[in-house]
Amino acid sequence: MENQKSNNELAKRAKIYNLIIVDESGSMSGLEQATLSGINETIQTIQAAQKKYNEVQEHFITLVTFDSGEKEKDVRTIWDAMPADKVTEFKEYEPCGCTPLYDAVGQSLTRLLKITEKDEDAVGVVTILTDGLENSSKEWSAAKVKKLIEELKEKGWTFSYMGSDHNVKEVSAMISITNVIEFSHEVTGAANIWSREKASKLNYFSQMASEWDANESYERKIQRRRSYNDNYYSNRETPQLIKHLEANEVFVFGSNAQGHHGGGAARTAMEKFGAQWGVGEGMQGQCYAIPTMEGIKSLEAAVGRFCQYAKEHPEKRFLVTRIGCGIAGYRPEDVAQFFKPVIELENVSLPKDFWKELGLNLFE
Repeated sequence: MENQKSNNELAKRAKIYNLIIVDESGSMSGLEQATLSGINETIQTIQAAQKKYNEVQEHFITLVTFDSGEKEKDVRTIWDAMPADKVTEFKEYEPCGCTPLYDAVGQSLTRLLKITEKDEDAVGVVTILTDGLENSSKEWSAAKVKKLIEELKEKGWTFSYMGSDHNVKEVSAMISITNVIEFSHEVTGAANIWSREKASKLNYFSQMASEWDANESYERKIQRRRSYNDNYYSNRETPQLIKHLEANEVFVFGSNAQGHHGGGAARTAMEKFGAQWGVGEGMQGQCYAIPTMEGIKSLEAAVGRFCQYAKEHPEKRFLVTRIGCGIAGYRPEDVAQFFKPVIELENVSLPKDFWKELGLNLFE
């Protein structure tokens, strides 16, 4: 009887269909390894979520690549709604040809909709990566894709658009996708965009797991899912001027080893947010101090300790200021790379010019 009850409970799990649509046109040449690694890391993230939330979630993966080159089909489905634990490493990615973006999106969504439309516990989470404008679709137009995406968003589906080397904000708006990040068209941006996407997926899966109620009405489930789409890419850009902190927020500032908070962000931290004179590193009040005046290697190590602390405290939201770019005299390009580990942490915000150095542009 216990086994039967367990099976019944598992049957009521949320069924999450992860659709990943990736541009394989010629302009992606040079970014092959970063793209392959990103796709496989995303697959591993989904598989890890399957294990962690097994009692309330069942994950499926569809991977689609597209170009209008010499391959047999312009739009290729590598895995079609395959159970996540059955998916293996993706190895074949060879950019060539043009960009039938609308055909790839329209065909993939239509196919997945047919699989899921009769299951009230099924929902799609769609990720699109492209580095160029549509230029070779034969069946689908922007208007047709937009109409379909809007219908699916009403059903609670979530969409994200990761774009490069074109007017990303304008093109994504044409097909009604509001979760948008632009990445720089080089290896740094192409790699880091997948880390940013990973953080959003993990947050999505965690939130859905914590709020899942198999007996909830279909209307309420749809309402929740719409909210997940609305907040898929959270605001992770540190404001230029911080006058107030919420109860869970932490002001992250550059200090010196002696903890003499005499100017700049350090003085603000002491006067407003509880920094302690004489404490040069770590948590104090609603602040976290990172010493910046003892050399670049020391700064890198201190940032590493901060990254680990932020990872261990997901209940806090850390607002990182322009660490090291004041009295210490460093430039964003000197410091930003040290913060690469926090790209995967939804609870850390960085200054706009740090994100730029990491190859990402976060739209509001």
